[in-house]
Amino acid sequence: SIFFPYTTLFRSKQWYQRRVRVTMERLVHCVVIISDTRQELAETVTEAICHTESCILVHVHADKGADRMVASFVGSPETVVEGALNAAVIVQRSVDMRYHKGPLNPVGALHAVVFTPFSNIGPAQCEDIANSFSHNLADLLEVPVYQFNCSPVEDVGYDNLPAAIEANDPIFGPKEFSPAWGTTLVGTSRSFLMFNVNVMGTRDQANKICKYLNNRPDLRAKTVLLEDNGNAVIGCEILDCETCGLSDVMDTIKHHASELNIAVVGSHVVGSIPLQALIKAADSYIEKEGVFLIKEQQKIRFIIDRLGLNSVSEFKPESKVIEYVLGVNRHGPLQSSTVQQFVESVGARTSTPGGGSVSALVTALGLALGQMTGWMTYGSKKHEGAEKTVTSVLPVLHRTIDQITPLIDADAMAFANYLVAQKMPVTNEEETLRKQEALEEALLTIVHVPMKIMELGCGCWNQIEELTANYNSSLKSDLQVAIKCLEAGIWGAYKNIMINLDDVVNDKTKQEIAAKARKLLESSETMSGRLLASLEK
Repeated sequence: SIFFPYTTLFRSKQWYQRRVRVTMERLVHCVVIISDTRQELAETVTEAICHTESCILVHVHADKGADRMVASFVGSPETVVEGALNAAVIVQRSVDMRYHKGPLNPVGALHAVVFTPFSNIGPAQCEDIANSFSHNLADLLEVPVYQFNCSPVEDVGYDNLPAAIEANDPIFGPKEFSPAWGTTLVGTSRSFLMFNVNVMGTRDQANKICKYLNNRPDLRAKTVLLEDNGNAVIGCEILDCETCGLSDVMDTIKHHASELNIAVVGSHVVGSIPLQALIKAADSYIEKEGVFLIKEQQKIRFIIDRLGLNSVSEFKPESKVIEYVLGVNRHGPLQSSTVQQFVESVGARTSTPGGGSVSALVTALGLALGQMTGWMTYGSKKHEGAEKTVTSVLPVLHRTIDQITPLIDADAMAFANYLVAQKMPVTNEEETLRKQEALEEALLTIVHVPMKIMELGCGCWNQIEELTANYNSSLKSDLQVAIKCLEAGIWGAYKNIMINLDDVVNDKTKQEIAAKARKLLESSETMSGRLLASLEK
């Protein structure tokens, strides 16, 4: 949508009942753009999506001014097509384009359906999903379907659509124009985000800015005039958030708006947004402004302010950020467990979690104590001279902790895969060879996890050393414990590598890994001894 008299989130009782802790399975994000905003239609579309197995509604945005509704949901590759088709059937029964009054010139009642990867799925698989949906939509509703973002019918306007359909073959469906339906654009992108920026200028001025934006292959922009106050909104469709971030779009608009002597007065995210898109934009402004922010919630609050996301309506991360809406659990079962649960699972009569998981946790705890020492030193009048050190150390420790903690689960999973390989049948020579290869691969994976622990842990010794030279002295014992934990975690990871290397068949690989592990261990022990001695002085 282009501008926003109101925003409404529709959620059914079934949505709440089916909301689950998603553990990053294979999921596809689907955005459905509908040329109607009636509340009863929004509720019916919501119900159609929610009643589709394995599909979870994320957000529904209804924009009266643009006469357009945007619904987004996630689903498995097997069911996301069904969810989109269920929504399409409702739209065909309820929407007649002959009565559409919006300013956006959509191509049909169901203007577009866009599939993007969300977790553990690639662009090629999304292409297959989009093709499947297009084929089924054309067959089920007997309507023409065109390619999203590269179709000659896309920008001709509804009045010119009959001639455009006559001149261009659809990818699926009949080459016929239905006045009530029009056509539908279907496609994929690496990520799809609808982001609108308000400018206090004329349509012509906003169009000039759009020309610059449309020079990018990963971005599309158009202008609509706000009838109530005469200002314009630049409606942007970001096709790849990795190459075109929110900060890139906003900075480009501000630059050209400044040249035209017009003001930029906030922005709005239409529908839902991936968490990483916000974090990336925040990191961009953090770097430009030289501010010190590390935590996720701080970054989100910061970018809401910098982009002016509250200017039209309140930006609520819990209902706009896809991962938050889904309750995505980005941590494994061990990492998510309580301290009591983890201790009990380690002490249980099972082989996992074992020394590898414990080594990962101990390493992370050492770094966390170092991080605590840094935070307790930062911002204190008594330790103003330490701020430069602390602001360079803390981001590294924070990032490394985030990288190490998933290895708590990764170690247990690697050993589980090895047990699966052990149980492979060996009834003939071919199966014997296959089992040997699987065991070797599983062993190398088991070794890789503690090696990663060692590499990450050793990569932070320089930061810990910087802290020992300039820190809050009341935290001396905490810093000493941090150093011993870091050393112990790395030592434990080394022992896990060496015991599993015994069964690796490839001697060259075995020697290379052992030599690398010994070098890391020696470096760790040297640093630990030196730092502990310096703290005792």
